Amino acid sequence: MRTPPLSAFSARDLGPLLDEEAAHWQSELHWDYSEVSAAVRAGLDRHSLLGRAAVADGELVAYCYFIQESGRAVVGSLYAADGRRESGCEEALLQAVLQDALSDGDNARVECQTLFSTSRAADEGFQRAGFRSLPRHYLLRELGSEIPEPRREFTLRPVRKDDLGRAAELIYESHKGSLDAALNLTYATPAHCKNFVDTLALRAGCGSFDGEASAIVDGPSGALGVLLASRLSGSAGHICQVSVLPEAQGGGLGSALVLAALRSFRRQGLASASLSVTLGNTAAYRLYERLGFRLRKAFGAHAWVRPPATIELPA
Repeated sequence: MRTPPLSAFSARDLGPLLDEEAAHWQSELHWDYSEVSAAVRAGLDRHSLLGRAAVADGELVAYCYFIQESGRAVVGSLYAADGRRESGCEEALLQAVLQDALSDGDNARVECQTLFSTSRAADEGFQRAGFRSLPRHYLLRELGSEIPEPRREFTLRPVRKDDLGRAAELIYESHKGSLDAALNLTYATPAHCKNFVDTLALRAGCGSFDGEASAIVDGPSGALGVLLASRLSGSAGHICQVSVLPEAQGGGLGSALVLAALRSFRRQGLASASLSVTLGNTAAYRLYERLGFRLRKAFGAHAWVRPPATIELPA
C-alpha cells in the first residue's frame, strides 16, 4: 500500500470515495456532509489540501486530510471505503498524516477529534504518537418521545447578532480550567472563543446555524447561560454548545436551555437531536442522559504541543 499526498489527486479522482463518505456520515451520525465534501473537493482541485490518500492494488481506498490555522494543525476525517476498513490501511494512513503534521515546524499544536473516523484504532494511534487524549461521546435523542417544558423561572430569548461577543465571553468563563479547554484551543482564550462563536453563527461551521433553537438567558449583570444550535440535515438538529456561568450552574438553567432547544427542533419538524460531550464532564453527561440522549458513537479528543510546551489535564 502507498500513501501519496492528496496534492497528487483531483476531486474527480476522489469523487466516488467522497460520495460514499457523505452517505456514511449521514447514516451513522445524521450529518449532512455535503458542505465539507464540497470544501474538500475544492481543496483537491486547487492542489492545496494537506493530507494523504491510501492506494492499494491501484485503487484509492482511503484518505485523511488536515488544515492549518495560526500555528495549529487540525486533522479532519479519516475515511476508508467499505470493505477496506480494519485492514491496517487506516492506521498506516494516519501514521503518515501525523508524521507530516508533527514534522512541520510551523505547527506548534496538532489536534483532532475522531468523530469522523472509520478506524476503531485511530484513538490508539494518536496516543502512540504522543498526544494527550480524552474519551468523548456523540449522543443522539429521537424527538418523537415526550419533551418536558423548561422550568418557567428562566426567561429565554433568541440569540441576536449583538449577543455573540457576550456569548463568547460566557463560553470562555464556563470552560476555564476544564478538560475541554486543555485539549481544544477553541476554549483556551477569549479570542479563540469569539472565533468559534462567529464560525458557528455567521459561517455555518457546524451545519447551518439555527437561530430559533438557540437561546440566551440574561441575569442582573449580564448573560448567565447560552445555547447555540444548528441543523445538521433536513431532519436532524445539533446542540453545538451549552454554557452556563459557574456561579449559575446547578440550578436547572442548563436543563432549561436544552429542553427549549429540543422543543424548538420538534416544532421545526426535525426528527432527532445530537450533541457531543467529554466523559470527564460527569455533571453534563448525567444531565443529557436524564433528558433522553443516548450513545451513538464513542470517539476521542486528542492534542499535541511542540516540546518543551506540555498539556496539563486538570484532575
